[in-house]
Amino acid sequence: MGESPLLSDNEVSAANADGGLNLVLWHLSIDPEEAKRADVRMQVSGAFVECHRGYLLKEMIALQATFPEEAQWIADSGSLLLEAADGKYVSFLNQDAGKMIAAPHVFGLTRQLALMRMTWTTSLFLYEPPKSGFSASEQRLLLAALRGWTDEELSDELAISLSAVKKAWCSVYERVAESLPGAILTHDLQAENSNGERGKQKKQRLLAYLRDHPEELRPYSRKTRGEPKVRLI
Repeated sequence: MGESPLLSDNEVSAANADGGLNLVLWHLSIDPEEAKRADVRMQVSGAFVECHRGYLLKEMIALQATFPEEAQWIADSGSLLLEAADGKYVSFLNQDAGKMIAAPHVFGLTRQLALMRMTWTTSLFLYEPPKSGFSASEQRLLLAALRGWTDEELSDELAISLSAVKKAWCSVYERVAESLPGAILTHDLQAENSNGERGKQKKQRLLAYLRDHPEELRPYSRKTRGEPKVRLI
């Protein structure tokens, strides 16, 4: 049996820290009529960026479009057509979409091309390594908190006690204070812990920072050495 092209969690962590990842999209299922609506395209595009931003992406590949509107949507994203003859990406805006999608085809975009074309997908390729180094359990807590859940709801979702949730928050704040001094926690840590309103503001500032820096909540290995194989997620 050959080696799987899909990465394990540990391999994602290693590749995300050194070398980068290739993102392969098997198929985006959406009704052709809905795909004509600008608000639907905007919502789907926003959800896609939210899901994948924060990884060290080298290349994004989409395997075929099924109807002309989908091909146009892919073109609007800045993606290009991969030519089988020489393996280069080229524009397909002047091609007949119906004829093009009737034959086998692959769309894609590399980091270099994305940064040159500046479309909504460009933000997927903007990357900086995480600074805080949150543990996997801290990342799970923060990802759940970004959904707007209370500490009580976090306790139920993570199957831990409420006191463990509060202890985890203290650990998170201490880690942020060390790795990002002054960037988020602008008041004395002990004073904030004793003041409920300041505590809410502190949490809001932290979550706002994480929304702008999703790399802090992605798998990342700080032990990676050498040049890993670039494979697929």
